Amino acid sequence: MAKPTTESSPGGSVSKTTARPRRTGRHHADAPPGNDRHERVPKELVHLRDAERVLITDWRGNGTDTFLLRAQWPAHTGSWPYDPRLLTQTIRQSGLTVAHAEYQVPLTHQTTLREFRYTVDPDFRVHPGEAPVFEVEVSIPRHERTGRAARTLPMDMRIFREGVLVAGAQSDFGWISPPAYRRLRGERVTVDWGNWPLPEPLDPASVGRAAASDVVLCPTGEPLRWLLRNDIANTHLLDHPVDHVPGLGLIEAAVQTAQATVRNGVFHPTAVDTEFERYVEFDLDCLVEAEPLEKGPDTVVVRVTGTQAGRTAFRSELTGTIR
Repeated sequence: MAKPTTESSPGGSVSKTTARPRRTGRHHADAPPGNDRHERVPKELVHLRDAERVLITDWRGNGTDTFLLRAQWPAHTGSWPYDPRLLTQTIRQSGLTVAHAEYQVPLTHQTTLREFRYTVDPDFRVHPGEAPVFEVEVSIPRHERTGRAARTLPMDMRIFREGVLVAGAQSDFGWISPPAYRRLRGERVTVDWGNWPLPEPLDPASVGRAAASDVVLCPTGEPLRWLLRNDIANTHLLDHPVDHVPGLGLIEAAVQTAQATVRNGVFHPTAVDTEFERYVEFDLDCLVEAEPLEKGPDTVVVRVTGTQAGRTAFRSELTGTIR
């Protein structure tokens, strides 16, 4: 079985044992979405330090093990049809909100992630300056509990914009208690935050990013091979100190790798399927390799593999179009 990637909450004002956040200002199903900024859920609930990064505005139950959430994105910038980082954050934050608020998962536990898959409508796009609102439907097909709290929560998600399905996701969330996590990670449970080599990045434009700090790849001098770089100024991915590279950081590396492989045009991912096999450490080189599998008139498929210390750490297969 694949070893999960994990992340931790930066802590805060929400209960240290079980999250029971406020539910004020929740929308009803018949309330029309708007583009005004709604009150966000507590940042601790979605493991963030910066409240401006919180996307989830509210949620409610919709039957047994089914929930409806709303998310609002910031105004769109850049040349991509949409920002893939916001989509993966929407999926992540939806899962964490449901887990902590509805399944009594303690905020002190480490969240694990073994698989993360999502699909996107090829015609989905966000216009420059637009700050769209989404409805997220989360279904829990099964779950295991330790006492009252859930231990594993596979989740199926459907993401709607103004009633139109624009994306779907499947993820396999789990949780580890602090003592078990310390035993699992050993001396790696602590890290000298930010004190690791930071090589020069690829040209931001070559991976569809505007700033050098947002680039997670650096050149190796070999075709279709890059090294992972982790800049703590990249607060999209590294909002607070953690002991290993977060799963969304590895997914972002796969997306940027696909864009760097395509080169000409903007790669628009329509399906991303990622499996995590082991933790990726900050202070060791992680080689990221691309294998183009198919390039037709309308579709590109790229397989991405991340290797550290000679062992596969993650695999991702991306399908998309070039615009």
